[in-house]
Amino acid sequence: MNIVETRVQNIHPAENGCRMQGNVTFYISGGLGERRDIVNYDCSCAIPVGNNSSERMALIKQGLKNDAMRQARRMPEIRSGQDTLDILTPCDQAAA
Repeated sequence: MNIVETRVQNIHPAENGCRMQGNVTFYISGGLGERRDIVNYDCSCAIPVGNNSSERMALIKQGLKNDAMRQARRMPEIRSGQDTLDILTPCDQAAA
């Protein structure tokens, strides 16, 4: 299964103020035809330290994506090795 698009939304601090939370959506291809599966995850990550706000936001988004991948790897078909999950770069998407 290939993740062809990722969206991170609704980023906000956790109630305790120690972590960031957000929603990550994976658009997955690899089924039959042009079909895409959509999988949503509620994620959290540590609050990163960066030189400026745009760098911190990029680190937060990456942390939330990493948490989504961690959760996805727990899916039975991935955990059993029956299937793999890969994030495709735009170049890889064109070739797929």
